[in-house]
Amino acid sequence: MTTDAFPATMPTEKPTDRPLSAAMARMYDLWNPYEDRGNEFYSNFYYSRLTGLGPADGASRRDPSKVLKFGDTYYVWYTRRKTASAPVGYFPAAAYIPDDVPATDWDLADICYATSRDGFHWEEQGVAVGRNVEGAYASRSLSTPDILVVNGKFYLFFQAFTGRFTKEKGDHCDVSMAWADSPDGPWTRLDQPVVPLGTENDWDGGAIHDPYPLVYKGQIWLYYKGEPPANLRGSTSIVRAQGVAIADHPEGPYRKSPLNPVTNSGHETCLYPYREGIAAILIKDGPEKNTVQYAPDGLNF
Repeated sequence: MTTDAFPATMPTEKPTDRPLSAAMARMYDLWNPYEDRGNEFYSNFYYSRLTGLGPADGASRRDPSKVLKFGDTYYVWYTRRKTASAPVGYFPAAAYIPDDVPATDWDLADICYATSRDGFHWEEQGVAVGRNVEGAYASRSLSTPDILVVNGKFYLFFQAFTGRFTKEKGDHCDVSMAWADSPDGPWTRLDQPVVPLGTENDWDGGAIHDPYPLVYKGQIWLYYKGEPPANLRGSTSIVRAQGVAIADHPEGPYRKSPLNPVTNSGHETCLYPYREGIAAILIKDGPEKNTVQYAPDGLNF
């Protein structure tokens, strides 16, 4: 067995004439020496610096939607919070904390939008969809929007929070929407959920987050992240997974798939039509995080 140095040109087959470290053996046994470049989902990306949407004015901007182009202008929608106080964490139920103090970075937020001519230099245009009046549905915070255009009409889906963020209920919200005839609005809120929470014993009974609408098979497929109630989350529960609700029209009614959850991992998952099915980029949470997956029927990834 050779003891020469490992060759500069990576062998395409696992060498048998030399000892291999665990990492090098694993590369051949589980992966391959060319980083799976033959896989049709193999890709690389890089970050580009943007201007106009930073924190210089004291606002927090996060959770951008798909970027869409209309004419010569790019549009993006996102969560914006601008409060005098920084987030302090989830509130104990019995504690008195002023209503203008945010619990999280996405508390006391609205859906804002910005435009750009080149995709790199942006100008904020203001609030697209704001919170409802105090005491009404979706009065506490709106966050994590995504956009869909169907038959020339614009639909914004977002997380809708009603009531304070507490340790007992956690990130408790459902998904609602607003619509407009132009990307610049004005927007009309639905003021009710389009995808309701499951029961207290369901995988999506605690929160429905990150709506991601697509047009697929002539219908509206609204993918979302579900969470069980805060008191049921633990080391043995599925903390976050993806489900889908399907409707014939953007306004609904939406029917949850009986196969939900359709993934076992993911957080703010990116999905897109690919060939005859749906591809998904899963990040951050779960046993299959940081993977690209494909479902030929949009359900079985």
